[in-house]
Amino acid sequence: MNCLSENEEGLDLLTGYLAKTLDPVRAAELDCHVQECANCRALMRAWTRLDEFAVPEVSPDFDARLYARIAAEQASRTSGWRRWFWLPLAPVAAGLVAMVLYTHVRVPDSPQQTSRMEIEQMAQAVDDLDLLTPIDR
Repeated sequence: MNCLSENEEGLDLLTGYLAKTLDPVRAAELDCHVQECANCRALMRAWTRLDEFAVPEVSPDFDARLYARIAAEQASRTSGWRRWFWLPLAPVAAGLVAMVLYTHVRVPDSPQQTSRMEIEQMAQAVDDLDLLTPIDR
């Protein structure tokens, strides 16, 4: 028998064995393998210890508190005026910056023709772009 971790049916074999629904021949094979294989023995031990875990009681108002917390979290995410202010303006601002760059900044024919004025225009355009970028991001 292959290890439970290497076998495609490993999880089904393990759950069937623990639920005692596995046929006796397969259960005996699994018993022999678990005695020989340390990995499968540790896996079997971990699964059997899960049955010993005591599940804490859920408070009666758990659902109400959970839904209230979810609603508060959603409200805090969507109520910021900055988000709603910048959301429609961001694509418009990006388009305007692209148009300004396209119309006012020329690509020089060679690196020697780059003038000081063009470098300053590019720096100013980058600064303008920084101003139009939303603060939240």
